[in-house]
Amino acid sequence: MRCTHAGILIVCLAHVASAQPVVVGTILKEQTARVSVNGRLQMFMSTSFQPAEWDFTFFQQHPGATLPLWKLAPRHIRIQPVSQGIPQKTPTQWDFSELDAVLVPVLSVADHSPELQIATAPSFMNDSQGHLTRDHFQDFANYSANLVRYYNQGGFDAGGQHYQSSSPYHITWWGIFNEPNINGLSGDDYVDLYNLVVPAMRAVDPQIKFVAIELSDFDVESQKMLPPFVARVNAQVDVVSTHYYGSCNQSDTDQSVFNAVAQFTAHVNYIYSQLKTNPKLTGVPVWVMENNVNADYDQGNGVSACNGNRFVADRRGTSTFFAAWRPLIFSQLAQAGAESLYHWDYDSDVQYGEVDFDTGNTYLSYWVDYYLGHFFPSPPGGQILQVNNTDPANVEMLAVRNDDGSSIVMVANHAVRSQTDNNGPGSARTVTLNVAALGSFADATQLTIDAATDPINGPVPVTITPAAQVQFKLNGYGVSFLRFNAAKPQFSTSGVVNAASYEGGAISPGEIVAIFGVAMGPGSLAGAQISSPHFVDNSLEGARVYFDGIAAPLVYTTAKQVSAIVPYEVAGKTATQMRVEYLGAFSDPVSVPVTAAVPGIFTGDFSGTGQGAILNQDGTLNSAANPAERNSVVSIYATGEGQTTPAGLDGKIASDAPPKPALPVTVTIGGIFADVIYAGGGQGLVAGGMQINARVPANATPGNAVPVMVSVGDINSRSGVTIAVR
Repeated sequence: MRCTHAGILIVCLAHVASAQPVVVGTILKEQTARVSVNGRLQMFMSTSFQPAEWDFTFFQQHPGATLPLWKLAPRHIRIQPVSQGIPQKTPTQWDFSELDAVLVPVLSVADHSPELQIATAPSFMNDSQGHLTRDHFQDFANYSANLVRYYNQGGFDAGGQHYQSSSPYHITWWGIFNEPNINGLSGDDYVDLYNLVVPAMRAVDPQIKFVAIELSDFDVESQKMLPPFVARVNAQVDVVSTHYYGSCNQSDTDQSVFNAVAQFTAHVNYIYSQLKTNPKLTGVPVWVMENNVNADYDQGNGVSACNGNRFVADRRGTSTFFAAWRPLIFSQLAQAGAESLYHWDYDSDVQYGEVDFDTGNTYLSYWVDYYLGHFFPSPPGGQILQVNNTDPANVEMLAVRNDDGSSIVMVANHAVRSQTDNNGPGSARTVTLNVAALGSFADATQLTIDAATDPINGPVPVTITPAAQVQFKLNGYGVSFLRFNAAKPQFSTSGVVNAASYEGGAISPGEIVAIFGVAMGPGSLAGAQISSPHFVDNSLEGARVYFDGIAAPLVYTTAKQVSAIVPYEVAGKTATQMRVEYLGAFSDPVSVPVTAAVPGIFTGDFSGTGQGAILNQDGTLNSAANPAERNSVVSIYATGEGQTTPAGLDGKIASDAPPKPALPVTVTIGGIFADVIYAGGGQGLVAGGMQINARVPANATPGNAVPVMVSVGDINSRSGVTIAVR
């Protein structure tokens, strides 16, 4: 429209200003033709910490800060100690206090399996520029091996002192050096260092895994690092990683920062092309282990580290800009085949943080990362569908079909209002989605993160009417997630029962429970998994069970029945709020009463009554055909003993010195008290499982179905469980 008459100029301008560009997206049935991971989205979300003198007090200042970290559900949280956070101070002196002030709390949450990046060398190994020198490569290997001893193998001795981690959790994932391409190492230097360090660490613990290179995002330097590494590496490589920032200058426009994303995907493609030149590295995934809007920082004198001007924090790292930026990167990198995306960093300021270091409050960035991680969980990941998008230059669309038939469609509006905007509001778009190809659904929800979102409480999902076409508006920078599914997870208080006795009612700390409901997991049974050595995972094929926000270890999961281990954190409470999550869909909260103990005896047919799952003294299974001798010792297996001594650790698989119930345990066989020789954890039993060795009373009446009962404190197990006695 062209207006030339002064009298109608204002009217014409108003008409132009109110025009809303309409973007049409049509979801197709076919999987994406882009690289991805066999057509599936297999990219997990995570976050980072940097233990150092400026950062290590975060959990001391905010003891409750572990709960939002639990809820974020990051995998393999990255820990990068630098400066005073580096524990080796001299060849014989160590101080782990600053590193462990961050790492020990992190080990206790999420998947209990962080990645410890051995980012830089102790200062005495470096030259005047702070760069590791070749004549100290062996010293660096020794330093790295001692870190493995400290966290995984009972510690080490130095300078007449023993150093050993206080955490029961081991560290499986280790990153070898940070950004070698800008930290003084050539490609040949790095591969020589890697080939020396990794075997030294594996000699201490052969079960650990390694993240290689961790490149800074400078393409020219990266291309110098990769060829010699790929050609000459002879040590174990589990992951190759890189870092991506949109800018190193606060004056860069929004558009230029968005444009940088294309370089990231091209770089991921380049890394994969290099890995394929070595058959041993063909299957190695690429992880993006640092990502944010701006890499710049204050050098400590108010001057930018990147451009020499006065440093000004780039608020785009936590503003509404981020709600468009991070989803765009997530979609593009996932379709390029990257398998992780890490935020830099968790506890920081308006430029970098997900949570504010000073207040502990969440930023908008926290909620963006939270929902990317929960709506697109990996594993299991889902099929990336093709999308016909009429405005891909301004609106990113990602459609994923999950294995249970549900679908998630993400729409991120990164249209700038003006080419000169810097942390601008973005330009509004009306979006029409044609989703008929996804099928029909009983339930649909929409969640939007934009300028109207409360950064502390987060966005609020709304129910929408499932239809073949959905239309909505994004008023500027932001992202909208639409979930289409047949049903969301549902269960009730009565559906939470003791996994041994199948009795409902109150639950106890450490109790193995069975939860009956719908849409809670995959169609076929998925059994327990272990990511952190000696601990059962709290996420299983996209399913989680939360008790007051803490994810419980999972024994198995299916759509209609899930078995979880009640976290010991409920001890002392009268009730707990439970929620089940599956593939980003949450059940409504369900309040369940808590008591000190709820003993239940496992039975042979898992019915809760009848023949107990009991071993005779010779280790054979007790049965009518194989009864126990009177005066012999039998082993009874139960759960629900409550808190233990020492205090129970969620999901811990017992080895040496298993925990014992804090309350007394008694056993009756045929109504006669049996001598309890031992009650507590058993070798190979997960915490919450109890083995009771009891002597069959000499005066017990023989029979094929003699009643057996276990009591913890004054609480009795269910009647109807039996033992065969000869």
